[in-house]
Amino acid sequence: MWQKVKPDFFNGSIHCSVNRLVNNDNGLIVLRQLFPDGQADQLNFVLFSTSGVHGSYTSIEDEEALPDAENSDEYDADGNEVEVRYGVTFLVVHPREVALRYGVAFPKTPDDFEFLKRLRKSSSEAIQLIGY
Repeated sequence: MWQKVKPDFFNGSIHCSVNRLVNNDNGLIVLRQLFPDGQADQLNFVLFSTSGVHGSYTSIEDEEALPDAENSDEYDADGNEVEVRYGVTFLVVHPREVALRYGVAFPKTPDDFEFLKRLRKSSSEAIQLIGY
């Protein structure tokens, strides 16, 4: 599911890693695997809407407000309404391991959005406790 990225500045270090999600269709799946209850802690947390080379700045709320295919103003070549989704970029941080994982999640259901909001809130709270 993850592909290791090897930037030059690591100089072959085994003590740090950056991994990108190979298939963004699995974004929610891997976040639920890493955080089954949607709770982050000081050793494993997530930053959302990180954009950069892997997606948009779309927030969880922005993605939630987008219309679904039935209510979309976008059409494909055959005139069918299409669902426009940008996805929510994420960066999973594992400070003790000096490890990063990044990808895009495509929430669709109310439960998906609630999970991401819960994970964002617990991540924010966990980050504030680092060093105390």
